[in-house]
Amino acid sequence: MEMEEAYTQYKPLLLSISYQMAGSMTEAEDIVHDIFIDFHKIDKNNIKDYKSYLCKMATNRTIDHLKSASKRREHYIGPWLPEPLNTDQDPLHSIEQHDQLSYALLTLLEKLNPVERAVFVLREVFSFSYDEMESFIGKEAANCRKILSRAKKKLHFHESKKKNNVGRDEEEKLINQFVSAVTTGNTDELFQLLKEDAILYSDGGGKVTAAIFPIVSSKRIARFIFGLLQKYSDDTSLSIQMTLINGQPGLFISSDREPSSAVCFEITDQQVTQIFVIRNPEKLTYMLESGRGKK
Repeated sequence: MEMEEAYTQYKPLLLSISYQMAGSMTEAEDIVHDIFIDFHKIDKNNIKDYKSYLCKMATNRTIDHLKSASKRREHYIGPWLPEPLNTDQDPLHSIEQHDQLSYALLTLLEKLNPVERAVFVLREVFSFSYDEMESFIGKEAANCRKILSRAKKKLHFHESKKKNNVGRDEEEKLINQFVSAVTTGNTDELFQLLKEDAILYSDGGGKVTAAIFPIVSSKRIARFIFGLLQKYSDDTSLSIQMTLINGQPGLFISSDREPSSAVCFEITDQQVTQIFVIRNPEKLTYMLESGRGKK
């Protein structure tokens, strides 16, 4: 297999593995770029399986990256949220629709250490065997099973799978109702859509205005949202568009006055349980390159 052919064939898979481990496409692209530079230099005569070899490189490079990034994330201003991807148009052709975690679950991966993340993503997203994972990360298959079990307990994974009980059409309908309630000032409808103990996370990264601490409860969230809307009541450039973010319906908000925002939702039993507002401009690169969503 020629170098160019390997790059074309396996780059999307390697990006997907690295992105879903690291939560950043920007970082994933740097990792994969370096992989192919090094891969070009090595003797490939003894490589029997290019895919496995490259997946091993992506896994271990991303583990090393996460270890070095953990300190930076600890000192991050406000909640650290993953970099959202516009999968409605996906100009990068980088993430297969069926090979990805929901945004809410991607956020939960912050609870795991780098090796736990690797095992969870490789098994739950890509269905690699335990023997394959043993060759990737150098831990025995039985140990990988234990690591996966520990990771699932940390994530309450079985409960999170049960939460995903709303189809895309229902999600879009509920989000449209959410936008309508917010833009018309319908407090009663907004309270019906928000679970009483809902949580809103806002990530500005210290670069733009955002809530430093999570906002908990439907009443506080409603007060926060209506306060923001009142602030921009005379902004004729304000645009709220629905688009697919990490495979699920979300919102892209733009204004001539303020940096853009991506908004992701976790929905359970016809109610919004979590809202993720990504405002850090450095994390919106792939939203902006995707045509700013669709109307």
